Amino acid sequence: MDGSSSVRGGEEFVPDVCIVGAGPAGITIAQELHRSGLTILLVEAGGLEVDPVVQNQSRGESDGYPLHLLHHSRVRAFGGTLRHPRVWDEGWAARPLDAIDFEERCRLPDVAWPFDLDHLEPYYARAVKLCGIEPFDVASTAWYQDASPAARAIMGGDLEPMAFQFPTVAFHNSWAELSASPDVHVLLHTRVTDIELDATGKRVRRVSAVRRDGSRLSVHPRIVVIAAGGIENARLLLTGDRGRGIGNDHDLVGRFFAERLSFFAGYVDLAEGTSVDDLGLFHRPDSAETGGGLRIRDPVQREEGVLNCSMFLVPRPASAATPAVRSVAALRKAADRRPHVPAIRRHVRNVVTGLPDLTRMAFDRLGSRPRTLALRVQGEQSPNPDSRVTLGRARDDLGLPVARVTWAMSELDRSSTRSAVDVLDRNLRCHGLGEVRWTAHLESTTLIEGNHHHLGTTRMHVDVNRGVVDPDGKVYGIKNLFVAGSSVFPSHGTSNPTLTIIALALSLADHLKWVVDYL
Repeated sequence: MDGSSSVRGGEEFVPDVCIVGAGPAGITIAQELHRSGLTILLVEAGGLEVDPVVQNQSRGESDGYPLHLLHHSRVRAFGGTLRHPRVWDEGWAARPLDAIDFEERCRLPDVAWPFDLDHLEPYYARAVKLCGIEPFDVASTAWYQDASPAARAIMGGDLEPMAFQFPTVAFHNSWAELSASPDVHVLLHTRVTDIELDATGKRVRRVSAVRRDGSRLSVHPRIVVIAAGGIENARLLLTGDRGRGIGNDHDLVGRFFAERLSFFAGYVDLAEGTSVDDLGLFHRPDSAETGGGLRIRDPVQREEGVLNCSMFLVPRPASAATPAVRSVAALRKAADRRPHVPAIRRHVRNVVTGLPDLTRMAFDRLGSRPRTLALRVQGEQSPNPDSRVTLGRARDDLGLPVARVTWAMSELDRSSTRSAVDVLDRNLRCHGLGEVRWTAHLESTTLIEGNHHHLGTTRMHVDVNRGVVDPDGKVYGIKNLFVAGSSVFPSHGTSNPTLTIIALALSLADHLKWVVDYL
């Protein structure tokens, strides 16, 4: 069943709200609005199941720093990228943003959110319930109770603990509820081809789309919400209004593309008398519902002018620290990135000369206990206008330009992760627990990974000249067009974005209930 049976009517639709994209943001908004008596049209390019053929619709181009292949980064299916096999198997990491993430910081001018953490707290509370997880003060307390004396020692001073929960809630399970509602039409395998403005250029008059069989349809909604992901949201605006573009008067649509900067920074050389188990709290044990890490406290971040960063100490066999094993990991990761990763020859040479280390790693995985702690960091990327989504030269199967992503990062991005690691190193040394052995070469051979968190391309700002959407998510200059998802984040923090995406979607849904009669 592909969902077509839920469609009622002909080739013309006149809903109160048309939502483009059935990921966590789009589904959350649809769920909230359909209970208010509004008529909803939810348009999704994929089907009920993940289909490799449909995934190819997300193919695009990339330059700048090597980035995951675009069609491997997003999932076009009802339920969105939470349907990705890795996320589906392991759960997704949930944590609110930190208070400092909403501030304008000394080395990040003009990137503050238009509200503070307190504004989002009620929506975070609702998102927590929706995701079936514990309130974070409860989850953090329970996680902290397992801390050893050594772990408690390094959580003092400049560092503080941070707990992540890993929900397994499946947004695609809302299919039955939404498709059965008399107020909701769900169109699967339906791709939006244009968002057309009226003669004034200040209002969406029509959304054009095409079904899998090639048939075309027109939607004439009172409100449009684009919730198609951090790259596709920008592409839809850039190609909108018959190629003239929408909301881009100040050349901001697609700019400030960001990812989370994730890489293995090194290893902890433990002092005599300190074991892996003593500091093994700061990661996610296999299949655990809660895991944790470390971060620099907000006052220290402000004082030192660094970005937010998570640090995780992951138990590994000792052989994992060898150059050959690290190079195998880099080569495996490089295969899924474009443009091609530099320094491939060096990694191949490490593998060839380090075959004994690889053999030992294989045996270690079979039977030995972890004997070292690998240090993984997940750093915040500063908003950068030169890191951006544009339209590529290639065309998709519908003749529309594909997205082209240029991922660029700054020296502040790299130096902030090193500063965070230096704080951890000082804490370990101060308490006689060990020291950090930094092995990363961020300017050459160490591959910084994005975490498939596509952020910032339709940034939110209180000033029409500095943002694409206003604090309510409405596109500046367009009365009835809104954007939902991580593309509206003006800054990014170190927490994974999905919980914040859901909180913002709940906030937007509440807003739309009030303004629909005025649009």
